[in-house]
Amino acid sequence: MNSEFTKKLELLAANKKAIDKEFYFELGMSQVVAGLLFASAGKEADIERMKEARNILKKKAGVFSALRDATETVILARMAMEPDMEQYINDLIGVLELLTKGKVFEDSYMVLTAMIIVDRGRKADAEKIKATTDEIMRRMSKLHPILTSAEDLALAALLAMSGRDIDSVIDDMEESFRYTKKELKIRADANSIQALSQILALTGGDMKAKCDKVAELFAAFKENGSKFGTYLEFPALGTLIDVDVPTEVLVGEIIEAADFLKKNKGFGGLSMDKKTRLMFAALLASEVYSNGRDTLEVVSTTNAVITNSAISMIIAEEVAIMVIVMCASTANSN
Repeated sequence: MNSEFTKKLELLAANKKAIDKEFYFELGMSQVVAGLLFASAGKEADIERMKEARNILKKKAGVFSALRDATETVILARMAMEPDMEQYINDLIGVLELLTKGKVFEDSYMVLTAMIIVDRGRKADAEKIKATTDEIMRRMSKLHPILTSAEDLALAALLAMSGRDIDSVIDDMEESFRYTKKELKIRADANSIQALSQILALTGGDMKAKCDKVAELFAAFKENGSKFGTYLEFPALGTLIDVDVPTEVLVGEIIEAADFLKKNKGFGGLSMDKKTRLMFAALLASEVYSNGRDTLEVVSTTNAVITNSAISMIIAEEVAIMVIVMCASTANSN
């Protein structure tokens, strides 16, 4: 396995373990994402800085704020990596307030979107980005009213920041969606195919060729006995299409990386399934093998996919827990 890839995997495993010790009340998936943000930057998790960040965040946001919800541990990790943690959270709150203006509620997807804008140094353009994002979301909703939801917001914001013409973006997304679903006939969740289409549209180009590459990668995982996920994990394949490594070699490395993670606490069968491990390994591989692509673009996209998928998983876990509790309560009352 590539030495840089191995180093980042080791950092991810060590970071998750360290974060878990201090932030043990948080959901496991948020701990993984926080650890991965440090690992992506080639850093060990700075627990003391995260603890300082937690104290700052508590002063800035109430317990019912979306900043203190599913994304809290991720926000603490990002704050810890900044020289001025207070300035970072002030910037994040400022952009979040702009995004939520006129909305009844704020949510974790809005927080992620605000983080992307701040992390890319685009706070000054936040109002313009919001307007473009809203238009992209409106056009997406018109084409796919059932599929389009808050889950699409962060990737829509990345599209808004790409500088591409909205008409071209929507056309590319729709071509990718229809080609993947109706011609390639990949049996993935429709919401995840839409998310993949957003990722592929970020840089334009030949959409069918990009979709063909995704199909090739998807088939290679299956042929190697490690079927890639078709739900929240599926869009991660879109981050690999420009990696200049033979498909068999790349897929082999990702499978090996997922196997390595499985041996570490927090990534085993009881904590994380194989498809989720493959997703994290694939996203790390995308960064390691970026091959001179715009580092900021690669990291922004990768972090958006990681965090968006994780938030969705966390919310799904929370819903599942609520259902279990409700069923248990009903059984007891009977």
